Amino acid sequence: MKRRWYIAGLVVLVAATVMVVNAQLSRDYASEFLNNPTGRALVQAFGALKSGYLNDVDDDALIQGAIKGMLESLDDPYTSYLLPKDAARDSQDLTGSFEGIGAVLTPHDRQSGKGVEILTVYAGGPASGAGLMRGDVFLEVEGVDVRELTTSEVADLVRGPKGTTVHLVMERPGVQDPIAFDIQRSTIQIVDVSSTMLPNGVGYIALASFNNQRLHDQLVEHLDKLILEGAKSLVLDLRDNSGGLLNQAILIADEFLSKGDIVFQRSRGVTQRIASADQHAYDLPMVVLVNENSASASEIVAGALQENDRALVVGEQTFGKGVAQSVLSLSDGGQLRYVSFEWLTPLRRSIAEKGITPDVYAPDTRYPRTISVDGQGLRDGQTVQLVVDGEVVGEAVSGDDGKFRILALGGVREVSAVQGEAIVHLDTDTALQTAVGALEGELSRR
Repeated sequence: MKRRWYIAGLVVLVAATVMVVNAQLSRDYASEFLNNPTGRALVQAFGALKSGYLNDVDDDALIQGAIKGMLESLDDPYTSYLLPKDAARDSQDLTGSFEGIGAVLTPHDRQSGKGVEILTVYAGGPASGAGLMRGDVFLEVEGVDVRELTTSEVADLVRGPKGTTVHLVMERPGVQDPIAFDIQRSTIQIVDVSSTMLPNGVGYIALASFNNQRLHDQLVEHLDKLILEGAKSLVLDLRDNSGGLLNQAILIADEFLSKGDIVFQRSRGVTQRIASADQHAYDLPMVVLVNENSASASEIVAGALQENDRALVVGEQTFGKGVAQSVLSLSDGGQLRYVSFEWLTPLRRSIAEKGITPDVYAPDTRYPRTISVDGQGLRDGQTVQLVVDGEVVGEAVSGDDGKFRILALGGVREVSAVQGEAIVHLDTDTALQTAVGALEGELSRR
């Protein structure tokens, strides 16, 4: 196990799909703001609404709206403002644990994103002990009607201090009356690594996210376990991994590299090396799986292993999220995340809007694709169906303007009730089949 790696210049963190570095403001921007006529106009507008608007106004809502509007004017998808409650939840998740009931939530209505149901219940957790089941739909949390809330909003209500009790009212498919639960919250460990053994000694490890300070430790634990079970080669699955902490990406890439650079940073024309490998590494033959949703830290790891000729990259062109954000903790508890630099691969190639090109293309066939169709020209109230290969996959009724939209959603991912246990279907996963075949060919040549 390797614990050391070289970082030049600065220490950087990545949160979710963002690369995060603490930012400090040294100039007197308050004076600059008030010396700007538009800045003074904003203060005047705030004062007018506060003193003269017909109804009372929420100061925080007005100011937060102004911040959001300022950022929206940049037209940059990676620059954002995080509300205090969202910033607090993200900071908690970064530690690798939270206090809650031990269940994975997902939207009940995936078209609107409203309503929440249970995707899985972790074995041995409070939710499992209380009898919650996959498919249960949230109706109330602590007396609050949550049928129109989003997943994150319900999660905020369900979480709470360890040892406290949360009262839930759930709807269960096939059961006529709602079911009430009183569940005592506990500390829930976030496990973002899952693994299993495939035929012929192929170890399989999937990383769900890099947004976990314990990810590297979890990876090493799974790697050592697979090697003890007889793994002779490895598949590292980064599909649908949208990124996370840069320090975890560097640590994980370094576990497989005995030499070479890992990542560079470029900001305002200055390029510098951020991390290089040390000499100790796992030497299993390996393949890295990626798809179009592999982004940010996932692309850093895939690019480092590919360009150092350490692993074959199999799958689809990755997302291309190569820019990084600085994070400023604001006085209201919120966070400002703004683009300030970009990452380069060991060969100093930009990832931004380009992504990582796999060595071997293989489509991700694990889940049915989501199909979206918009149309017009019908009469009010007419029904239209979408047929694919003779099967009706969706239908819609046109509005009074003759327009319609059909959204045929893909399948819901499987999550094991046992944390750390990977669920794979080798017979229907084309990319995984390709990876296993490549590893078997590599071993046969040794």
